[in-house]
Amino acid sequence: MKERFKKLFKVIFKLRYFILFAIILLSINAYAWFIYITRVDSSITAKVRSWNVMFQVHDNNVSNEVVFDVGEIFPGMVDYSDSASVVNNGESAGTLTFNIKRVKIFNDVYTSNDYTNDELVSMLANNYPFKIDVGLTNTSVSPGHTESFVLDVTWPYESGDDALDTYWGNIAYDYLQHSTTTTCISISVEVIVNQDNPN
Repeated sequence: MKERFKKLFKVIFKLRYFILFAIILLSINAYAWFIYITRVDSSITAKVRSWNVMFQVHDNNVSNEVVFDVGEIFPGMVDYSDSASVVNNGESAGTLTFNIKRVKIFNDVYTSNDYTNDELVSMLANNYPFKIDVGLTNTSVSPGHTESFVLDVTWPYESGDDALDTYWGNIAYDYLQHSTTTTCISISVEVIVNQDNPN
């Protein structure tokens, strides 16, 4: 046991300069790292851009999901138009998109669970003698500006297909006679604003 201790002591004694050098080197590096980190941290300043976007319908603040209800529709109706505003009161621009969540036309219901957003937009614009156009006034909203999601419904007296006008006109009449609501079309839309990455 004493022999082992003596051998270990001799090895440590021979390596004493190396161990001392390693301790000094580690101490200097640790000190330099500490000074560097302290200096870097103390010089960092940042300004956070404010992000303030509001959704409004008829000057009333709403959530980003809006429901548009269209009353009686018939051939020759007065064109219907409504919108939801996206007001950017912040300092960063935003990118706008929208998702149609649910569409109810008379008794037919279509949802985003069964159709893509593009399919629903196309269906509204092309599957009926009346046209339902939905869209954004712009795909981005700048600081201090307002953009809108717009819904337009038109049904000219002569759409070009008398049989289709008659068929859907009868459906509209029967629906309004037997329904507990006077809403012929209801569309739920989620408007999404993502803050642009400032460069």
